[in-house]
Amino acid sequence: MASLRIVNRLVCRGFVVLTLLLVFFNECIVYYLAQSSWQPIDCKLENCTRLLLIADPQILGNSYDRSSHSPLARYDSDRYLQKTFERAVSFTQPHIIVFLGDLLDEGNIATSQEYKQYVKRFKRIYQNKKLRNFRMISAYFQRVHVPGDNDIGGENGDYISNSNQRRFENEFMSEDLFDYDNRIRFFKINRMLLDFTNPDRDHNAERLRIGVSHAPLLIGGGPLLRAIISDLDPHIIFTGHWHESRIFIYPSTEVINFYENSVRHFDLKALKEQEHSYLEIMVPTCSYRMGKSKIGMGYAVLENYNLSYTVLWQPNRFILLFSYVFWGLFVVCGAVVYKMMTRCPFRVAKRQTLFNRVSTIPQF
Repeated sequence: MASLRIVNRLVCRGFVVLTLLLVFFNECIVYYLAQSSWQPIDCKLENCTRLLLIADPQILGNSYDRSSHSPLARYDSDRYLQKTFERAVSFTQPHIIVFLGDLLDEGNIATSQEYKQYVKRFKRIYQNKKLRNFRMISAYFQRVHVPGDNDIGGENGDYISNSNQRRFENEFMSEDLFDYDNRIRFFKINRMLLDFTNPDRDHNAERLRIGVSHAPLLIGGGPLLRAIISDLDPHIIFTGHWHESRIFIYPSTEVINFYENSVRHFDLKALKEQEHSYLEIMVPTCSYRMGKSKIGMGYAVLENYNLSYTVLWQPNRFILLFSYVFWGLFVVCGAVVYKMMTRCPFRVAKRQTLFNRVSTIPQF
């Protein structure tokens, strides 16, 4: 019986140790493994500008999911976004962070109180105290935000209220960057409203022009695209919305799916002046809650008119969560089988027979 107790103790300790190792791997090691596949982009010139591009984080709200486990889902999603963002900032040390819309999942339907809570969570994730060390980086904490359909409405022709636009602008866009270092100019394009900003058109030609939009532009065509080409004439456009990683070169209709761990290089001046083409890069979603197997953030480096771009791919959180479920089932099944093997009837009968034999031995 003593040996059986020792075996039981060893088995229990083994399950505990393996569980702790699984948690440590899923919550810590896996993020460093993902980072090991990221491609660095070295700056060769002093005037290089690093951009971290974040699309569709969609901070979870309270209305769509009212199940008992929804608080845990919100906590896990927020924690995942924060951890991946911290790793991306540490790796890229960006000069500018660009948010490409759908910052909130329920921003367009939230009450004033809910909206304040969602904004507070967003800032806790993307403006937390740990990132203040990076204030020493030139121009760090300069940001650009564009609204998405989940922020202000507009998906499938939904009504976009003035109040939704106003509160998004007040919370996110009041300190946004327009010009950077007298070299780069950002234009915010809102496809839902068929509108864009262009407050200083007389000096546009002197700067590298970047269009930022939530919804893709070059693939749709129409009067908005013609106005953008005519008035803004952007060198590069960054978009999100589809949760995919793609590259469009207008007027070609070819769509390039970009899912490699590699760096793409573009000569923006040659594209515009020699090939008369326009480049749009669609950034994938950074949230595992969107149901995509490939999740990441865009990383772009500009040196004069040369653009280098890659995607910082993140671990698929759903796979890690499923591993907890499978491990839990394995532990339960293993415990049941082990109990059956150590306490099943034939072993009890065997021990009883052995006891009877011992009791019948003559005593001297």
